[in-house]
Amino acid sequence: MRLLKRSGDAFVHGKSNAAGEVRLLPEHEEDLWHAYNLIVVGDCVAATTFRKVQRETVTGSTTSERLKIQLRIEVRRVDFDPEAGELRLGGVITADGQVGALAEGLRLGAAHTLQLEVSRPFSLSKEEWDAVALERLLEASNDTPGGGRAELAAVLLQPGLANVCLISHGMSVVKARVESHLPRRGNAAMATAAAKATDKWRAQVLAALLQHTDLDALKALVVAGPGFAKDDFVRWATEEAARRGGEEGKKLARSLPKWLAVHASSAHKHALREVLADPAIAARVADTKAAGEVAALAEFLTLLTRDPDRVAYGYRHVLAATEQGAVHRLLLSDNLFRARSLLRRRQAVSLVESARASGAAVHVFSSHHVSGAQLASFSGFAAVLRYALPLDPDDVEDEDEGEGEEEEGLSAPRTTPPR
Repeated sequence: MRLLKRSGDAFVHGKSNAAGEVRLLPEHEEDLWHAYNLIVVGDCVAATTFRKVQRETVTGSTTSERLKIQLRIEVRRVDFDPEAGELRLGGVITADGQVGALAEGLRLGAAHTLQLEVSRPFSLSKEEWDAVALERLLEASNDTPGGGRAELAAVLLQPGLANVCLISHGMSVVKARVESHLPRRGNAAMATAAAKATDKWRAQVLAALLQHTDLDALKALVVAGPGFAKDDFVRWATEEAARRGGEEGKKLARSLPKWLAVHASSAHKHALREVLADPAIAARVADTKAAGEVAALAEFLTLLTRDPDRVAYGYRHVLAATEQGAVHRLLLSDNLFRARSLLRRRQAVSLVESARASGAAVHVFSSHHVSGAQLASFSGFAAVLRYALPLDPDDVEDEDEGEGEEEEGLSAPRTTPPR
């Protein structure tokens, strides 16, 4: 993400929790994920868009025209589709590119949806840039070229089914699903037909892999699944690299040392948890954010089973542990920083600041990673403690009720772990 311009007290004078505006240019799909984390309900976003405008002529008839125009909206809804790489912002029009006036046929307060795209700049204005938002902006704008692209690719397969997944800095996304009916082996004729169908399916899987990944840029390529299908695919791909000529064959051959065949219980996306926990994979991607999240969550789950007093989860319990300086690692879901309520967002930001002040490590989990989805089952708040700290549910007040809306990831603390 390229930071083109910034203005306002939050940046010019360095005031904390002050207003400010930035102009950003997404350079690849990962930047849309950064934008998704930066933009919350109540922010104002300006970008180039298309709008159907109706005009009334002097005779009383109306004409409609589709215009390309710069519009500013106040955000009311944020929708992100990581598989399609689309970020849509629903809201109401506050102004257009002509400051102080709206183009003929437009009106203030009309509903409009902006779609943010790669290589199309946009402006983001916030009334309050908190510490977490500023940190996310710095993280997004400091990405090295290609830094937002996938660090790890995984092909999850079983006979007749394969999912090609990309695991990047903030997301684990299924980019392609390849299904085929593979006939059973029987007599010689049936066995020949089955072998041809299997080779055709493997060729489709390899084509999807080459289409959606940059093999030279990957740190590792994992082929995972139950049984021997994964080993057979790696063996077939090795032979295919020798058969193919040209640059594509050379590129495939160069990538083969990065290929790892590991066991997984299924070929579906949830099996990525097993893949990332595998020691061989963890060693290859030890310096990535995804690996750090998996390791931190694994430590939390292990202690939850062996020494429950060394962990806390749920906002009130984690807050109580933070106030006593007992938190060693703070684990939070990024959904908490996108809550509709400003009060809720401030609570999460305050928790981060308090934990860091006491020397705790803070891990913000992406809700688009499998580890982040698992953390969400613990309300999005969890902590590994420095020492055993029994927390009786009766000693901690329940969440405030009657706020009129449910906040994602801010449910009351559980008294028993989720199954």
